[in-house]
Amino acid sequence: MKNKKELTDITNHVKYQLSDIEVAPPLLYKALFTNMLLKHDVNIEDEEHLVNKILDEKLAAINSIQETTSANIAKLDSNAQEAITAIKEKDENKLEAILEEMTSLRKEVEKLKKSVFTDTLTKAHNRQWLHAKYINGNEYFNTSGIMIFIDMNGFKEINDNYGHIAGDKVLEFTAMHLKKTKADLIRYGGDEFLIIFRDDVSLDQVKLLMDTNRELLMKKELKFKENSFHISYSYGMTSFKKNDNFQDILSVLDTLMYEDKEQIKKL
Repeated sequence: MKNKKELTDITNHVKYQLSDIEVAPPLLYKALFTNMLLKHDVNIEDEEHLVNKILDEKLAAINSIQETTSANIAKLDSNAQEAITAIKEKDENKLEAILEEMTSLRKEVEKLKKSVFTDTLTKAHNRQWLHAKYINGNEYFNTSGIMIFIDMNGFKEINDNYGHIAGDKVLEFTAMHLKKTKADLIRYGGDEFLIIFRDDVSLDQVKLLMDTNRELLMKKELKFKENSFHISYSYGMTSFKKNDNFQDILSVLDTLMYEDKEQIKKL
C-alpha cells in the first residue's frame, strides 16, 4: 500500500511524542501528525480510502485469529470426546491417532499465542503477554520476582537526527541485546522495556548482570547509512511479591530509572 510504511513510522513517532502525556487531546495528535506529514512530504489526499483499507487489513487479521482459535477449540473438543470413547472401548490405535492430532493442534495453538503475545518490531513479549503471564485482572502480581524498567537514553535525538527507521533499528538491536539476560523481556511502550526475573536470583546478581549488559551495549558502535553513534539505557530495579500492585511497583521503578538517568548524564 502506497505510503503505508511512511504512515506507520510517522504514527509510531507521534505516539512516542505523546507517551509522557496522560491525556492527549485529538487536536494535539492531529497537529503533531500533520506536522510530521509535512516534514516528510507525505501526501494522503485520499485519506478516507487509506484509513478504510488499513482498518480492513486489521479486521481481517483479527477475524483470522478468531476463526483459527474457534477451529482449534472445536477440534480439541472433538478429540477429547473421541479420546474418552477410545479409552472406554480400549481402542489403542484410535487413541494413539487422537493423541498425535492433539499434539499437532497444541503446536498450532502455541504458534497462535506467539503471534498474539509478541511485539512485531522487537520480537519481545508485549503488554498482553505480561498481563497473561504475571498479572491478574486486578493489576496484582500472581507470583514473586525482580522487575526492571528500562528507558533508552537519547532516543528522541536519534529519531530526530537520523529518522524513524534508524530509531526502529535501535529498538530492534537493543531488544536483541537485552535478551542476552535470559530473562523475560517485554516491550512496554515506545522505547521502554521491562525485564522480569524469577525469584531464584538475588538483586545483587541481577544488578551485576544489568550493569554488564549496559556496558557492553555502550561499547557497540551502531551505523545507519553514513552515520555512526552509540546508545545506552537507564534502568530501575526492585523485587516484587505475589499480590503486590503492578502499578505501584512500576511507579517505584520509574523513580529509580530517572535517578539512574541522572547518574548516566554525569559519566
